[in-house]
Amino acid sequence: MKVYYAHHTWKYGTPIELFETECIRKFFGSDDLTVINPKDAVSQDKNETEIMEDCYSTINDCDALVFSTFSGMIGHGVFNEIIYALNCGKKVYHLHGIGCYEIDSLELFMDEVVADFIFRDDNRLYAILNSPF
Repeated sequence: MKVYYAHHTWKYGTPIELFETECIRKFFGSDDLTVINPKDAVSQDKNETEIMEDCYSTINDCDALVFSTFSGMIGHGVFNEIIYALNCGKKVYHLHGIGCYEIDSLELFMDEVVADFIFRDDNRLYAILNSPF
């Protein structure tokens, strides 16, 4: 089983990235699990549009997507990866604490998980998420 780990680039190469990867491994508990980290699987030296296209292609090769927030927020890249995976019929999970919670549908994600949108000066979209509890 291959699981795509969608997370903010600020976590790349940090201890929290290692911790979250281990949480994903423990949640799925499968010996044949491969966690696909876009930090390693997708070349980061391209423009943003090309990077996102490579991310979508990588998601196509995975069975599921697990995403994490940054203080309850996701940036537009993780948001787009979630939407893409849901539209492709992939299983999507929200990593919260040490557990993963399945997001059953795009409608559920937009109506119940996303609490609000924030726009910054750079016209980027950020979403604040409701806790799964």
